[in-house]
Amino acid sequence: MTVNVIIILTILVTGLILWSPMVHRVKTWRAMMTPLASIIGSGFLVLGPILETAYGKYAPIVMIALCLGAYFYGAAIRYSINDIEFRDPGRYWLMEKLEVAASWSLGFAYIISVAYYLNLFGSFGVSLTTVNDAMHSKLLMSAVFIVILFVGWTRGFKTLEHLEYISVTTKLTIIAGLLIGLAIYFSDKVSQGSLIYNPPMQSGWSSIALAFGLIVTVQGFETSRYLSDANDSQTRIRIMKFAQ
Repeated sequence: MTVNVIIILTILVTGLILWSPMVHRVKTWRAMMTPLASIIGSGFLVLGPILETAYGKYAPIVMIALCLGAYFYGAAIRYSINDIEFRDPGRYWLMEKLEVAASWSLGFAYIISVAYYLNLFGSFGVSLTTVNDAMHSKLLMSAVFIVILFVGWTRGFKTLEHLEYISVTTKLTIIAGLLIGLAIYFSDKVSQGSLIYNPPMQSGWSSIALAFGLIVTVQGFETSRYLSDANDSQTRIRIMKFAQ
């Protein structure tokens, strides 16, 4: 009972802090919402179990490696953000053409990504109900997609950003409560000497290939690059670092 109270209080306090005017009005914090929303996606739900099953006791090491790898990948994009602002367009016409092609490719990839995550959301959304089947999963997925499309079409990107802020802050409060709960559970197991160290189920090339595939669960920070209409290059570089 005490643990539940601590978790609930953590969620409430975190929510109050994130919704306080002192935090809500900070431009850098608001700008961070887009990369944060992309990073804290459905991958957050599945990454822990996948790492534990595949890598066992080495799961924390692999998680650290994933985050470090993503941060270095982000460093390359941050260099690109800074380079574009001071580049002479006439000298690098081939690079400009390649970047336009890359942007179109990324746009197409995001269409697939959004469809995939909405499909995953639909499956999770009905999994604990009496209508846990493919049809109702697709109905929920379609309903969410229609709401997003309607809001974006009628109210514009700013309204979607506001919804994004609500979504991200809600997830951050839940994550804060989850971390506190896990910390208490972990400390209890340590004090009882009952920690379990599972052996890894993957090894060799398959474990390396899986790790590279899991990079997708810690990406999303690259969206900072495309917020140039509202933020200068240094702000976009800063929010990507903070988000990661």
